[in-house]
Amino acid sequence: MRRNALVVCLAAVLPFGFVSAALAQSVPAPSADQPGDAGYTLKSSTLKAPAPSAQPANATSYELSGTSISGASSLTPTILTAPVYSAAPFKTESGLYLYPSLFTGVGYNNNLARTETNAVGSSFLTVAPQLVAEMKNKGDRYTVLAAVNSTSYNSSSDDNSTNGELTLAGDNYFSSRARMGWSLGHVNSSDPRGSTARANNTKPDNWHSTNANGTFIYGAPEASGRLEFDVGSQAKVYDSNRATTAAADVNITSLAGRVFYRLGTRSLALVELRNAKNAYVQSGSTASNTENRYYAGLTWDATAATTGIVKVGQMRKDFDTKLAGRDNFTGGSWEGTLRWAPLTYSVVDFQTSRATADASGVGNFLLTTGNDVVWNHKWTQSLTSRVSVGTLSTEFVGDAAARKDNANSYGLSLNYAVLRWLQLGVDLSGTDSSSNSANASFKRNVTMFTLNASL
Repeated sequence: MRRNALVVCLAAVLPFGFVSAALAQSVPAPSADQPGDAGYTLKSSTLKAPAPSAQPANATSYELSGTSISGASSLTPTILTAPVYSAAPFKTESGLYLYPSLFTGVGYNNNLARTETNAVGSSFLTVAPQLVAEMKNKGDRYTVLAAVNSTSYNSSSDDNSTNGELTLAGDNYFSSRARMGWSLGHVNSSDPRGSTARANNTKPDNWHSTNANGTFIYGAPEASGRLEFDVGSQAKVYDSNRATTAAADVNITSLAGRVFYRLGTRSLALVELRNAKNAYVQSGSTASNTENRYYAGLTWDATAATTGIVKVGQMRKDFDTKLAGRDNFTGGSWEGTLRWAPLTYSVVDFQTSRATADASGVGNFLLTTGNDVVWNHKWTQSLTSRVSVGTLSTEFVGDAAARKDNANSYGLSLNYAVLRWLQLGVDLSGTDSSSNSANASFKRNVTMFTLNASL
């Protein structure tokens, strides 16, 4: 009922508008009209144009938070407000800017449920309208994001999904040193069949969540030091297939702190501490746990062509209930991203990580190691391409059969700007996932023709 109410509301709205010392230096509130560092952020998006590419990464219990990639740049276009890239917003008399956009995709998925045998394929249609409303006041910025993502399958209507998001956020600039971002949101979403290790139901696992996040930053861009603090809360409840999903209802609270110290004009050292509490709601659940991560690292802008951040350290997962076979875990962890831009119109991004994630049906928890390379190139003023390859290794720690999955994925997309506000494209993606567990391997290929429109 809650899901339907949100979809109806959005459908009604969218058509109408489609501890270091910090040196004091002037910090104007940055413009949010350009992508900036968002291209290589480690934070995940929610309901932007859907990525059909294959094996979804196992979501960590909480996202890497902060500005950009936790300090790769202190001057990012946004903190927690929604970024906008349209050059021609609709401006109301009250000073409210509206940025409507529409993504449409038509394609074919040859293995909807990610099964090893008897794969079900289907053509599909995805429609994803989005509206960002923006208000600026004396350097502060406020946004409301409303988005819907609806996908329907011609040969498998049980896999149809309609997801939605509504988020209010603000970026506040108190002085040349201090700034803060905050957000409050509600999301209706779903786990497609085969995307978790739970029993493969006949329909996706629908869920909803309420979220609150905050980030406080102290330190001017060129200061010798900078501090960042994050706080987050999420309540996630599954709405369908309750026989298998009730155990996954969870309340998550997270805290993080980072200290940066300038080593030179182009590099900073950092220390980061993160804590997340995953409290599972089902009576008698033994899955509740606390996760801590401790990192030291370096962020740099070595040349105009190379930027990046690398963090190496340890992670620890402690379960609230001590049972035989459910052991705590301590191990090495890392997060890193590197951007190489040899030409102004060609950019290569590399990301790597090793982290834990809560189990979704098999084992006590997951230990994932992922690597991704993405090349974006602009061939002409109108024609752009994106090529990606990635690997994801997932160990199901605590599983009696010691299950381990290895997935290789690829993606290729071409986009042509017919007009300033209209792009046509084609997207090819695939995954080859192998497993030592019976019937857990699969192959999947997706082809999609896309249309992106904005003002």
